[in-house]
Amino acid sequence: MPATMLHRTTSSLPIEDNGFSLGDRNDPRSPLCHVGALPSPDSTGLLAVAPGFVAVTCGVHFGDITVTTEVWSGRPEPDLVPWQDVAEVSVTWPTARIGVCGTETDIAADIPVTLPPAPENSFRVRDSVRHRDAGEDRGPDDLRENHLIQIWPAAPRQDELLKATDKTGELWRSPAGAESRLSSRGSQNPSP
Repeated sequence: MPATMLHRTTSSLPIEDNGFSLGDRNDPRSPLCHVGALPSPDSTGLLAVAPGFVAVTCGVHFGDITVTTEVWSGRPEPDLVPWQDVAEVSVTWPTARIGVCGTETDIAADIPVTLPPAPENSFRVRDSVRHRDAGEDRGPDDLRENHLIQIWPAAPRQDELLKATDKTGELWRSPAGAESRLSSRGSQNPSP
């Protein structure tokens, strides 16, 4: 039986520190509640997972990006052509409502997402992204970074990189990039 899209939303999301997240801001296990606990996207260059939380790596350092969220009944077929990097991860969310969370302080800008029932609350998340390499600081005439977040119920699996063509993702996946991030940040967790 083909998967059915249950919900779709496109919004502008203000971000900071080259990333945003998917999860419940009120979950005490969330890395948002623990300094230095954000996971690093070393395997995909795009997504990283912690309990009840998915971190998404951006090219924009501080500003607005476009995020489209889609909730599906099952796995949608990936459309790789219009995107530069595409990755999938598995996550367990103990709640039926999560948020796409941008800045730490602007909770009103979070994009609410209602999840369908899932065995053991297990989901698969796919992010398809373009225009991450247009620069950290962008003006109104620069390309806007775009993310398509697709979520569906699924048993846990390995992280998977479906397409890898942008330089931002390559930096995160490369050992040299990891060393560079560590040396430039000291002993803190790496971030672009």
